Formats: sequence, structure tokens, C-alpha cells
Amino acid sequence: METVLTTNLAETIHKECGENVFLCYQCQKCSSGCPVAEHFDLAPNQVMRAIQLGQKEMVLHSKTIWLCAMCETCATRCPHDINITKIMDVLKIMAKKEGIEAKVPSVPLFYQAALRGIRWFGRIYEAGLMGEIYLRQMLNRQLNYQQIWKNDLPMAWKMFKNGKLKVFPAFGKLKVKGKAATKKDGIAYFPGCSLHGTSKEYDLSTKAVFHKLGIPLHEPKGWGCCGTTPTHSTDHFLSTLLPMKNIALMQGEGLNYITTPCPSCFLRMRVALKETKEDQNLREKVHREIPNLSSNGMRVEHLLNTMTEKIGIQEVASKVVHPLKGLKVVCYYGCIITRPPKITEVKDYEYPTEMDQLMKAIGANSLDWSYKTRCCGVSLGITQLPIALELSRKILKNAKSVGADAIVVACPLCHVNLDARQKQIEEEFKEAFHLPILYFTQLMGLAFGLKFEALGLDKHFVDPLPFLNKIMG
Repeated sequence: METVLTTNLAETIHKECGENVFLCYQCQKCSSGCPVAEHFDLAPNQVMRAIQLGQKEMVLHSKTIWLCAMCETCATRCPHDINITKIMDVLKIMAKKEGIEAKVPSVPLFYQAALRGIRWFGRIYEAGLMGEIYLRQMLNRQLNYQQIWKNDLPMAWKMFKNGKLKVFPAFGKLKVKGKAATKKDGIAYFPGCSLHGTSKEYDLSTKAVFHKLGIPLHEPKGWGCCGTTPTHSTDHFLSTLLPMKNIALMQGEGLNYITTPCPSCFLRMRVALKETKEDQNLREKVHREIPNLSSNGMRVEHLLNTMTEKIGIQEVASKVVHPLKGLKVVCYYGCIITRPPKITEVKDYEYPTEMDQLMKAIGANSLDWSYKTRCCGVSLGITQLPIALELSRKILKNAKSVGADAIVVACPLCHVNLDARQKQIEEEFKEAFHLPILYFTQLMGLAFGLKFEALGLDKHFVDPLPFLNKIMG
């Protein structure tokens, strides 16, 4: 068959997302750093070369575009600053528009189910999401019944008993005010969908710690989902509109500083602010939906950055009444709290230290290790569980090997993959870890003298209470 070379695909990608694939000179840093590359049919650098050569059919029919974990490693390490993750989004959207069947059907199925919940309820309905995915997989004869009966249903039942999985959906009714209210003191708090569900302990401990610090958190009524991966992988405008509506909601309540515990919410808001500022057409389109929107002066930070930079390490240390002496931890930042740096504005994005400094301030011993920013599999835990288990196992193994008593996290999805799935990982790989996975806010709360129940420490799958009782004396 004759091979026809063309620049049409590269030009389309440049038009859609502004990325110039011809800057790629095949250094292969994207592929060598990709945590999922061994499962691809085309390595990231091969995708880039195929686009340069106009091999549209090859790219749009590949598994790679659907298996990409969106961990931002490639975008961060590219010497020419090519945002390959954004290109992956464009390719998925193109494949959908052209009616090309996904080589990994579970991924678009997840996107469709999540977006349906967002349209109906305004937020992701976790129980309904998984229920729809199971039903559709069953109808397509792709359902893994053994996985469901042995692991998923027991996990769901335990979450339900602990108040982390709701039978009925929560509703986000975004009603943006016409004009900004008088400026308020305090911080706008955007919890994100999971903190009202499967990551309830993160929400409890965050509010408890801020109360102890004497800093008011304002959670806006009626906030809606930021859209997360299902939107930016299917509809670029929707992925901008949803976070901008939430930003406008908080601005309308007189707040111009937003903190969010969820890295995905943080990144989506940061990206939306940046792109609406730089893209006039996009800005005008958003303004037609939100006429009185003004993002001037609005600041969005991840909760960890808020704690270490706005509040400050010294202020945190001043509230410590029970230093966590003898506790050895490793700090796991995950993929997107620090990356890509042109969005997050983090300087030490490959080896961050903010959480480590925070742990030292409350008396814990933060150990050096190799997996601070490696991907746990993120939403692949929903769509391609074996890959997520494999990636999470590497994190647990490295933490155990350096002598950690626990892993400290700042991301809801990281917590689910490492905590709720830890037993399955141990059974799958015939290894024992027994590593508690704790939110940094929970350890802060302990150091502040707060009770276990107030911090949600009774809601974990890997029980942290036995060793914490020893630490606390």
C-alpha cells in the first residue's frame, strides 16, 4: 500500500490546540518517562512522528490515545515544551467525530457515563457512574464478574458503611450572580465531587484543620463539577466553561482566592483561567455563557500550596501540641499538583518538597524516596484497572523499601488507588505492604490535638489507628 505524506493532520492539531508537532526532534524523553508506555501500541514519540508524517489512520486507530493517563510527564519533560497530553485530547475528539471505534472501549464509556451524571446532577454521581459502566460492560459481554464480586462490591459496601459512597446523587445547581459581591475575608473552598463522597475524610480533616487555624473556609452553595478528564478529553469548550462557572460563582460571593484539595479541579481551573485570558475567541464564547464574568484578580491554588505558602509553615508549626515524633512517612504528590509547571507555577516540579516541610513542621520524619511524582494510574483505576494496580504497586513497594510507616497524599484519586485497592494489589502480586495512606490534613489534625473521628481516620481501608496510637502515646 502506498504511503502518502501530508501535513494536514499536524495543521489540524495546531489549529485546534496551538501545538506545533514539527518542533519534536525525537529525543524520546516523553516515551522514556511515560509510566504507561509499555502498554501502548505507539510510544508517545512515535505518535508525534506519525502526526508529522500525516499518518492519521494509524494515530486515530491506536490504543495509545485512549490509554494515556494524562499524568503530564511528557508535557513537563519535553525540551520544546510541546503539550503532548493536549494533543492526545485532540486526537480522541477527532476519533469520536469521525466515528472511529475506540481501541479501548472502557475509556470512552467512562467519559460518557461521567458526563451524563454531570449533565443530570451537576456533579459526578459516583455510585451511578460505576453502575452504568458495569451495566454497559455486561450488555457488551465485557464485564469482569470475578473482579466485581471479589473486590469491587466489598469495597463499595465498606465505603457505604463508612458514609463515603452515597446511594443518591448530590446536586450542583450553578447559579452565577450578576455582579461580584463585596469582598469577604477568608478563602473560597472548592471541595470537588469526590470530597463529598469517596474521599470524605479529606473533607472532614481539611475543615477541622482550618477551624483550628482560625481561618474561615467558604464553600459556595450549588457548586458544580469541574469536568475533569471526561470533559477535556471530549469537549474543549465544556472543559473551560464548567470551571469558569465555578470561578464566577465564587467571585460572585466576594471571594478572589480559591483553594481546592483536588489536583484535577486545581489544574482544570488553572487551565481555564490561562486559556480564556490568552484566547480571545474562547474568552468571547465563555462570556456569552457568563456575561458578567471577570477573572481579574482571581487566584486558584491547590490546598497544599495554600497551606505552605498562604498560611505558612511557621503558622502551622505554632499550632502543634502533639509532635508526631517517631513517625516515618514518604510524601506522595502524584502527577498534577506540580505539573506541568507552566500551569502550576511550581519551581521544583520533579522533586517537590512543600509537603515534606509540612511534615517536618508537625514533627514527622519525611523520608527521601523515588516516587514522589510518579503516576498511580489515576482514572485508569476505573477503565483499565490492571494498569492502575501495577503502577500503584510500584509506589507502595518503593515506600516500603525506604522504611516508611505510611504514605502521605494530597489527592483523592491517589488515596483510592493506594488505600482502597491495596488489599487487591497485595493479592495480585503476592506481596504484603500494610501501609496506611493518610491525607496530609489528617496528620496535621493529629499534631494539632484533634480527635481521630474528627479527621475521618476511622474510614480507611488500611487501618492506621494501631500504629497511630503508638505514635500518639
